[in-house]
Amino acid sequence: MVDKSTIRVGSVEIMSVSDGTLSFDKGQFFPDIPEESWRPYMDELTPDGRVLMNVGSFVLRSEGKTILVDTGLGPDPVTAGILDCGHLLDNIMAKEVPPNDVDIVLMTHIHVDHVGWNLTYEGGVVTETFPRARYLVPMRDWEASIAKAKRSISDPDEALARQTRPFLNQVQPLEPTGKLDLFDGEHSITSAITTLPTPGHTPGRMSILIASEGERAIITGDLLHMPIEVHEVTWTSRADADPAQAVVSRTAVLDDVEKQGSLLLAGHFPSPGFGRLVRVQGRRYWQKL
Repeated sequence: MVDKSTIRVGSVEIMSVSDGTLSFDKGQFFPDIPEESWRPYMDELTPDGRVLMNVGSFVLRSEGKTILVDTGLGPDPVTAGILDCGHLLDNIMAKEVPPNDVDIVLMTHIHVDHVGWNLTYEGGVVTETFPRARYLVPMRDWEASIAKAKRSISDPDEALARQTRPFLNQVQPLEPTGKLDLFDGEHSITSAITTLPTPGHTPGRMSILIASEGERAIITGDLLHMPIEVHEVTWTSRADADPAQAVVSRTAVLDDVEKQGSLLLAGHFPSPGFGRLVRVQGRRYWQKL
């Protein structure tokens, strides 16, 4: 049987792994989109009209390094709308990638569903889930989260507390371990893997460019949440910190992906999230591999 969850881009092996699924009311997740705009896309929703998203991560093998892109929602999520999450470790080990083999954990951004397995809490003891890894965090997301955490100390607002909790539990504790690396801009992980700043969803959100032996792929890092957004590029979610900038970043990347003929790899698209952009009657679609 062909393993459709593993592909190669030049010399880079890419494995898709999932932590589970998330479900949201469509109006809650896309609050500015009127009901009539959804009519052409009802088959993209669950039977009860909800947005269902994979919580996907990617394991990259390049130049002797094993790189995990994002760590899912984790085993003890504290947000609403959760369905069947916490499976990332099992799915990684099923790919014969034990946690101790991971050299780098690369976070595209630090929302709750991308950092949940950074640390493991068991019996009152906190440990790095991937003990040999360096943890790479976008500097602008770190700075914004530090500022928000400081506000939450003096602000009793429960919504703000919920927003800061994942950072305080799964990201900030990495600093005293000496394993945290903050980065900004285009940052080379290997000669074939480079981060691309695509702000908007968060101040420091990154996409990941994989370019090897004349082949290209981009891991979107929440540049997109649903395949319909490759056409409806102006749709923005409630999670976008800067909706206008999110549209600018999304448009630029999609135009480049289409021009270059790159693969588009999206963790929230139906698993395994591998696909290409195609044009049909002037409309742009994401076509699953």
